[in-house]
Amino acid sequence: MKTFIVTTLIFSTLFFLNNRCDAQAYKIKTLSGSVGAEVLFTESNLSATNKTGGGVTVKGEYVFSGHASATLSSGYYFMPAKNVINIKNAAISAIPLKAGARYYLGSFYGAGEAGAIIFMGDNSSVGFVYSLGLGDKIKLGKNVFDISLRHEAWSTAEGSRGIIGLRVGYEFALNNNQNSRMPEL
Repeated sequence: MKTFIVTTLIFSTLFFLNNRCDAQAYKIKTLSGSVGAEVLFTESNLSATNKTGGGVTVKGEYVFSGHASATLSSGYYFMPAKNVINIKNAAISAIPLKAGARYYLGSFYGAGEAGAIIFMGDNSSVGFVYSLGLGDKIKLGKNVFDISLRHEAWSTAEGSRGIIGLRVGYEFALNNNQNSRMPEL
């Protein structure tokens, strides 16, 4: 509950600081990409076996309507093992492959994604991954940064696990229908 309250306060602040409920950041039929770094906070049963980790991700986004877009994302997650007395836990190395959608209110958005997660190493397996989150595209000078916070759950044969992911990404244009930077709102 504490995490939910903090998350709500952070994104409410971002929303009111960037309170422009116009069309979203890019025009319809445009494609953009972003590269980002992530901090992955473990939840519930995962926090008993693994420490807070990190990741790198790439994301593609296609704007198909005035307030909505489709996304594809992948990357690499790593969470070191937490060793408890007489128990050796395994570190988590995983590659998520997700597709999703975003709905915009100005540069602020809600997002949902689902797909597969491939675990590597000692506990190799494939599972189902889904996430819900909030984000904001922030323009600093001529640069655009995508900041988001999400809850992500993994479902495997071993059970369910969850994380809270904080992502900061640098965004850039991928087609000729748009400028390489976010237009003025």
